[in-house]
Amino acid sequence: MSSSNAPVSASSGRSRLLDAAAAEFSASGYAGASIAAIARRAAVSKSTVFHHFESKEDLYLAVIGEAVADFTKRLEHVLAPDLDGPQALEGFQLEHLRHLRSHRQVARLIMRELQDPALERRKPLIMELLSTNYTRLVRFIEQSQASGRLRESLDPNVAALMMFAVNAFYFQHADDLARLPAANIDGNDEGFARAVIDILYDGLAPRESDGDRS
Repeated sequence: MSSSNAPVSASSGRSRLLDAAAAEFSASGYAGASIAAIARRAAVSKSTVFHHFESKEDLYLAVIGEAVADFTKRLEHVLAPDLDGPQALEGFQLEHLRHLRSHRQVARLIMRELQDPALERRKPLIMELLSTNYTRLVRFIEQSQASGRLRESLDPNVAALMMFAVNAFYFQHADDLARLPAANIDGNDEGFARAVIDILYDGLAPRESDGDRS
């Protein structure tokens, strides 16, 4: 009996399919990926794929949804109501970077495919999935404003967008940035997250303490 026909449990079969689909979609894009190729990667039959997922689109959205759910879990201890502004924001920034790296294939797939006209019909569904944790960050910023932890006049949507955008660009182009003579990017995610929030939280204006530096 071939490995593609070997029995697999429901949970392990779904997990193998999601991993295989993430790899295939990342390599070939949505249009270029096929159920047959995904089944080969997962070492299961095509009928097994359709046992778990109704269609290629259903599987595609499940791959994205799985990554989103993992990030949601990561944020449970980061965006806690009792944490102060900069501590929580730095924690979010770092966890988001770690999430991008642990779901590298899915992250790069999403960033590339959202610009693909072929996905226009599916884009609202994809954006609905992606908006979950963006909205969560916006709500945390709003709550921090209401409690006096963050400046009341800041725009929470712009702040959240800045945090997501700088991480996405850094994740995509860290290797290229490291080659720039003046970039001084060393791949230290903790240091990068801290520097981003230092600028976002305290701004670019000089501080009184800056004059004390030797």
